Amino acid sequence: MPSAEPLLTEYAAGRPGLPEEYAAELLALGLFREEDLSVPVDRLSVGQQRRLELARLVTRPADLLVLDEPTNHVALSLVEDLEAALAAFPGAVVAVSHDERFRAGFGGRRLELRSGRVA
Repeated sequence: MPSAEPLLTEYAAGRPGLPEEYAAELLALGLFREEDLSVPVDRLSVGQQRRLELARLVTRPADLLVLDEPTNHVALSLVEDLEAALAAFPGAVVAVSHDERFRAGFGGRRLELRSGRVA
């Protein structure tokens, strides 16, 4: 169940300092407008909640992202945002997807499985 906390508070959760210190970082991602920052997460659309999850993923230090069908049930504009964020991600990305367009945008090494075997 989504939180009743404001978007910015949820984005900054678990980080040192005050949530306001993270406003510019979140806005710089281009996923939200300034007026969205005070909206409780449980009042955001499902797409906006996914954007919050994406923002957390790409701004928290990590060496590996594992994504299972990340483009399912999201708007094309969010898929493009995801692709841009993943292109800038410094770590390794493991993505499982049936979305050919999404897969085509990946550089680097690929492993394709068909019928449970490496193709």
